[in-house]
Amino acid sequence: MKIIRPTQIQQFLLIKSSITLVALLLFNGCAISNPFVPSSTYAYNTAPVCTIPSTPITSKPMYRATMRPYTVGGVTYCPTTVAVGEKFEGTASWYGPNFHGGQTSNGEYYNMYAYTAAHKTLPINTKVKVTNLQNHLSTIVRINDRGPFVKNRIIDLSYSAAKDIGLIKSGTAHVRLEVLSFDTQANQYAHILHKKEPKLKKNPQILPLDNLYIQVASFSDEQKALLFKRKCYTLDSKHQPAIKTKKIANQTIYSVLIGKFYSILEAKNYIQHYAYNGAFIVRD
Repeated sequence: MKIIRPTQIQQFLLIKSSITLVALLLFNGCAISNPFVPSSTYAYNTAPVCTIPSTPITSKPMYRATMRPYTVGGVTYCPTTVAVGEKFEGTASWYGPNFHGGQTSNGEYYNMYAYTAAHKTLPINTKVKVTNLQNHLSTIVRINDRGPFVKNRIIDLSYSAAKDIGLIKSGTAHVRLEVLSFDTQANQYAHILHKKEPKLKKNPQILPLDNLYIQVASFSDEQKALLFKRKCYTLDSKHQPAIKTKKIANQTIYSVLIGKFYSILEAKNYIQHYAYNGAFIVRD
Protein backbone atom coordinates (compact mmCIF):
# COMPACT_ATOMS: atom_id res chain seq x y z
CA MET A 1 0.00 0.00 0.00
CA LYS A 2 1.39 3.42 -0.92
CA ILE A 3 1.42 5.87 1.95
CA ILE A 4 0.61 9.41 0.95
CA ARG A 5 2.47 11.84 3.18
CA PRO A 6 1.39 15.50 3.43
CA THR A 7 3.66 17.93 1.71
CA GLN A 8 5.21 20.84 3.56
CA ILE A 9 2.62 23.17 2.05
CA GLN A 10 -0.23 20.95 3.21
CA GLN A 11 1.31 20.75 6.67
CA PHE A 12 1.59 24.54 6.79
CA LEU A 13 -2.04 25.01 5.74
CA LEU A 14 -3.20 22.46 8.32
CA ILE A 15 -1.28 24.20 11.12
CA LYS A 16 -2.54 27.62 10.01
CA SER A 17 -6.15 26.41 9.98
CA SER A 18 -5.75 24.98 13.48
CA ILE A 19 -4.27 28.23 14.77
CA THR A 20 -7.08 30.22 13.17
CA LEU A 21 -9.72 27.95 14.74
CA VAL A 22 -8.15 28.25 18.18
CA ALA A 23 -7.92 32.04 17.81
CA LEU A 24 -11.59 32.26 16.86
CA LEU A 25 -12.59 30.17 19.85
CA LEU A 26 -10.49 32.29 22.17
CA PHE A 27 -11.87 35.51 20.70
CA ASN A 28 -15.43 34.33 21.02
CA GLY A 29 -14.76 33.17 24.57
CA CYS A 30 -13.42 36.61 25.50
CA ALA A 31 -16.45 38.24 23.91
CA ILE A 32 -18.84 36.36 26.20
CA SER A 33 -19.44 38.60 29.22
CA ASN A 34 -21.74 36.15 31.01
CA PRO A 35 -19.71 33.78 33.23
CA PHE A 36 -22.73 31.90 34.57
CA VAL A 37 -23.55 29.31 31.94
CA PRO A 38 -25.05 26.14 33.45
CA SER A 39 -23.83 22.82 32.12
CA SER A 40 -26.13 20.41 30.30
CA THR A 41 -25.58 17.89 33.12
CA TYR A 42 -26.81 20.32 35.79
CA ALA A 43 -28.13 18.82 39.02
CA TYR A 44 -29.10 20.44 42.31
CA ASN A 45 -26.45 18.53 44.27
CA THR A 46 -23.55 19.44 42.01
CA ALA A 47 -20.90 22.00 42.87
CA PRO A 48 -21.45 25.56 41.67
CA VAL A 49 -21.05 25.97 37.92
CA CYS A 50 -19.12 29.18 38.49
CA THR A 51 -17.55 30.40 41.71
CA ILE A 52 -17.06 33.97 40.52
CA PRO A 53 -19.15 36.17 42.85
CA SER A 54 -21.51 38.67 41.28
CA THR A 55 -20.09 42.16 41.80
CA PRO A 56 -22.74 44.61 43.02
CA ILE A 57 -23.46 47.48 40.65
CA THR A 58 -23.66 50.77 42.58
CA SER A 59 -23.65 53.36 39.79
CA LYS A 60 -25.96 56.37 39.88
CA PRO A 61 -27.55 55.52 36.50
CA MET A 62 -28.46 52.06 37.85
CA TYR A 63 -30.15 53.51 40.94
CA ARG A 64 -31.86 56.18 38.87
CA ALA A 65 -33.28 53.52 36.56
CA THR A 66 -34.28 50.93 39.16
CA MET A 67 -35.96 53.43 41.53
CA ARG A 68 -38.41 54.62 38.88
CA PRO A 69 -42.01 53.34 38.94
CA TYR A 70 -42.52 50.53 36.42
CA THR A 71 -45.45 48.52 35.11
CA VAL A 72 -45.65 44.74 34.71
CA GLY A 73 -48.84 42.95 33.68
CA GLY A 74 -50.86 46.13 33.95
CA VAL A 75 -49.75 46.76 37.56
CA THR A 76 -47.51 49.72 38.42
CA TYR A 77 -44.91 49.24 41.15
CA CYS A 78 -43.22 52.12 42.97
CA PRO A 79 -39.76 51.38 44.40
CA THR A 80 -39.64 52.84 47.89
CA THR A 81 -37.20 54.29 50.38
CA VAL A 82 -36.14 51.97 53.15
CA ALA A 83 -34.81 52.03 56.71
CA VAL A 84 -32.68 49.56 58.64
CA GLY A 85 -34.82 47.40 60.93
CA GLU A 86 -37.99 47.51 58.85
CA LYS A 87 -39.82 44.19 58.87
CA PHE A 88 -42.58 42.80 56.71
CA GLU A 89 -44.09 39.44 55.92
CA GLY A 90 -45.30 37.57 52.89
CA THR A 91 -44.87 34.50 50.75
CA ALA A 92 -41.40 33.68 49.44
CA SER A 93 -40.57 31.61 46.37
CA TRP A 94 -37.32 30.84 44.54
CA TYR A 95 -35.92 30.76 41.00
CA GLY A 96 -33.15 28.58 39.69
CA PRO A 97 -31.73 26.93 36.56
CA ASN A 98 -34.19 28.43 34.07
CA PHE A 99 -32.90 31.89 34.99
CA HIS A 100 -29.29 30.99 35.81
CA GLY A 101 -27.02 33.20 33.72
CA GLY A 102 -29.77 35.59 32.68
CA GLN A 103 -29.48 39.31 33.23
CA THR A 104 -31.16 40.77 36.31
CA SER A 105 -33.01 44.07 36.53
CA ASN A 106 -29.92 45.98 37.66
CA GLY A 107 -27.65 44.66 34.90
CA GLU A 108 -25.91 41.87 36.82
CA TYR A 109 -26.02 38.23 35.76
CA TYR A 110 -28.12 35.96 37.93
CA ASN A 111 -26.08 33.33 39.74
CA MET A 112 -28.36 30.84 41.47
CA TYR A 113 -25.53 29.91 43.84
CA ALA A 114 -25.03 33.48 45.07
CA TYR A 115 -27.09 34.89 47.95
CA THR A 116 -29.33 37.26 46.05
CA ALA A 117 -33.05 37.81 45.63
CA ALA A 118 -35.72 39.65 43.66
CA HIS A 119 -38.11 42.12 45.29
CA LYS A 120 -40.67 44.36 43.61
CA THR A 121 -39.94 47.62 45.44
CA LEU A 122 -36.94 47.48 47.81
CA PRO A 123 -33.91 49.44 46.55
CA ILE A 124 -31.33 47.40 44.68
CA ASN A 125 -28.44 46.27 46.92
CA THR A 126 -30.61 46.24 50.04
CA LYS A 127 -29.57 43.36 52.30
CA VAL A 128 -32.39 41.55 54.10
CA LYS A 129 -32.61 38.71 56.55
CA VAL A 130 -35.20 36.17 55.40
CA THR A 131 -36.71 33.91 58.05
CA ASN A 132 -38.93 30.95 57.20
CA LEU A 133 -41.68 31.25 59.80
CA GLN A 134 -42.54 27.56 59.45
CA ASN A 135 -39.13 26.19 60.49
CA HIS A 136 -37.41 29.39 61.76
CA LEU A 137 -34.40 28.92 59.48
CA SER A 138 -32.94 32.15 58.13
CA THR A 139 -30.58 33.44 55.46
CA ILE A 140 -29.26 36.82 54.29
CA VAL A 141 -29.62 37.97 50.70
CA ARG A 142 -28.90 41.06 48.62
CA ILE A 143 -31.64 42.44 46.36
CA ASN A 144 -30.41 42.61 42.76
CA ASP A 145 -33.55 41.89 40.74
CA ARG A 146 -37.24 42.79 40.47
CA GLY A 147 -40.10 40.37 41.07
CA PRO A 148 -41.79 38.03 41.81
CA PHE A 149 -44.78 39.25 39.82
CA VAL A 150 -47.18 36.74 41.33
CA LYS A 151 -50.05 37.78 43.59
CA ASN A 152 -49.23 37.74 47.32
CA ARG A 153 -45.57 36.79 46.80
CA ILE A 154 -43.10 39.15 48.37
CA ILE A 155 -39.61 37.85 47.45
CA ASP A 156 -37.93 35.46 45.01
CA LEU A 157 -34.82 33.83 46.48
CA SER A 158 -31.80 32.36 44.73
CA TYR A 159 -31.39 28.59 44.87
CA SER A 160 -28.71 28.70 47.58
CA ALA A 161 -30.74 31.04 49.80
CA ALA A 162 -33.90 28.96 49.34
CA LYS A 163 -31.97 25.79 50.18
CA ASP A 164 -30.73 27.36 53.43
CA ILE A 165 -34.27 27.91 54.72
CA GLY A 166 -35.79 24.65 53.45
CA LEU A 167 -37.73 26.14 50.55
CA ILE A 168 -36.63 23.93 47.65
CA LYS A 169 -39.16 21.11 47.98
CA SER A 170 -42.14 23.18 49.14
CA GLY A 171 -41.53 25.93 46.57
CA THR A 172 -43.07 28.64 48.74
CA ALA A 173 -43.20 29.55 52.42
CA HIS A 174 -44.44 32.32 54.67
CA VAL A 175 -41.43 34.44 55.63
CA ARG A 176 -40.43 37.54 57.52
CA LEU A 177 -38.04 40.03 55.93
CA GLU A 178 -35.85 42.35 58.00
CA VAL A 179 -33.80 45.11 56.41
CA LEU A 180 -30.17 44.86 57.55
CA SER A 181 -28.46 47.44 55.35
CA PHE A 182 -28.83 49.41 52.14
CA ASP A 183 -26.98 51.86 49.93
CA THR A 184 -28.21 55.28 51.03
CA GLN A 185 -27.61 56.85 47.63
CA ALA A 186 -30.55 54.83 46.28
CA ASN A 187 -33.00 56.86 48.38
CA GLN A 188 -32.23 60.12 46.59
CA TYR A 189 -33.63 58.64 43.38
CA ALA A 190 -36.89 57.39 44.93
CA HIS A 191 -40.05 58.60 43.23
CA ILE A 192 -41.64 60.63 46.05
CA LEU A 193 -45.29 60.60 45.11
CA HIS A 194 -46.61 62.46 48.13
CA LYS A 195 -44.83 65.63 47.02
CA LYS A 196 -47.14 65.74 44.02
CA GLU A 197 -50.35 65.26 45.98
CA PRO A 198 -52.95 67.67 44.54
CA LYS A 199 -55.07 69.92 46.68
CA LEU A 200 -58.53 68.45 47.18
CA LYS A 201 -61.45 70.62 46.15
CA LYS A 202 -64.34 71.06 48.50
CA ASN A 203 -66.78 68.35 47.56
CA PRO A 204 -69.13 66.47 49.90
CA GLN A 205 -68.39 63.26 47.99
CA ILE A 206 -64.67 63.42 48.80
CA LEU A 207 -63.72 61.43 51.88
CA PRO A 208 -62.24 63.38 54.81
CA LEU A 209 -58.48 62.99 55.24
CA ASP A 210 -58.57 60.73 58.29
CA ASN A 211 -59.71 57.25 59.26
CA LEU A 212 -59.25 55.95 55.74
CA TYR A 213 -58.75 52.25 55.05
CA ILE A 214 -58.44 50.07 52.00
CA GLN A 215 -60.63 47.02 51.61
CA VAL A 216 -58.56 44.30 49.97
CA ALA A 217 -61.00 41.38 50.13
CA SER A 218 -64.32 40.20 51.56
CA PHE A 219 -65.66 36.73 52.38
CA SER A 220 -68.79 35.07 53.66
CA ASP A 221 -66.58 32.49 55.40
CA GLU A 222 -64.77 33.75 58.52
CA GLN A 223 -61.95 31.20 58.28
CA LYS A 224 -61.15 32.25 54.71
CA ALA A 225 -61.07 35.87 55.83
CA LEU A 226 -58.67 35.02 58.67
CA LEU A 227 -56.44 33.05 56.31
CA PHE A 228 -56.32 35.95 53.85
CA LYS A 229 -55.57 38.39 56.66
CA ARG A 230 -52.51 36.35 57.64
CA LYS A 231 -51.25 36.52 54.07
CA CYS A 232 -51.36 40.30 54.04
CA TYR A 233 -48.02 41.93 54.67
CA THR A 234 -47.01 45.47 55.59
CA LEU A 235 -43.83 47.51 55.68
CA ASP A 236 -44.55 49.34 58.92
CA SER A 237 -46.58 48.99 62.08
CA LYS A 238 -49.12 51.72 61.33
CA HIS A 239 -50.73 49.88 58.41
CA GLN A 240 -52.13 46.66 59.82
CA PRO A 241 -54.75 44.25 58.43
CA ALA A 242 -58.01 43.82 60.31
CA ILE A 243 -61.38 42.18 59.75
CA LYS A 244 -64.65 44.10 59.86
CA THR A 245 -68.04 42.37 59.79
CA LYS A 246 -71.33 43.59 58.40
CA LYS A 247 -74.74 42.13 57.62
CA ILE A 248 -75.99 41.99 54.05
CA ALA A 249 -79.33 40.23 53.44
CA ASN A 250 -79.08 38.40 56.77
CA GLN A 251 -75.63 37.11 55.85
CA THR A 252 -72.44 38.08 57.68
CA ILE A 253 -69.70 39.43 55.44
CA TYR A 254 -66.09 39.51 56.65
CA SER A 255 -64.09 42.32 55.03
CA VAL A 256 -60.31 42.50 55.25
CA LEU A 257 -59.18 46.11 55.75
CA ILE A 258 -55.72 47.67 55.96
CA GLY A 259 -55.13 51.06 57.52
CA LYS A 260 -55.36 53.61 58.60
CA PHE A 261 -54.38 56.29 56.08
CA TYR A 262 -54.44 60.07 56.28
CA SER A 263 -54.99 60.97 52.65
CA ILE A 264 -56.63 59.47 49.62
CA LEU A 265 -53.37 59.59 47.69
CA GLU A 266 -51.51 57.79 50.47
CA ALA A 267 -54.09 55.00 50.34
CA LYS A 268 -53.96 54.85 46.53
CA ASN A 269 -50.17 54.64 46.59
CA TYR A 270 -50.37 51.78 49.08
CA ILE A 271 -52.78 49.85 46.83
CA GLN A 272 -50.44 50.40 43.89
CA HIS A 273 -47.31 49.64 45.91
CA TYR A 274 -48.53 46.22 47.06
CA ALA A 275 -50.51 45.40 43.91
CA TYR A 276 -53.79 44.82 45.73
CA ASN A 277 -55.83 44.51 42.54
CA GLY A 278 -59.48 45.33 43.09
CA ALA A 279 -58.90 47.03 46.45
CA PHE A 280 -60.75 50.26 47.18
CA ILE A 281 -60.76 53.04 49.78
CA VAL A 282 -63.33 53.11 52.58
CA ARG A 283 -63.93 55.29 55.63
CA ASP A 284 -64.43 53.59 58.96
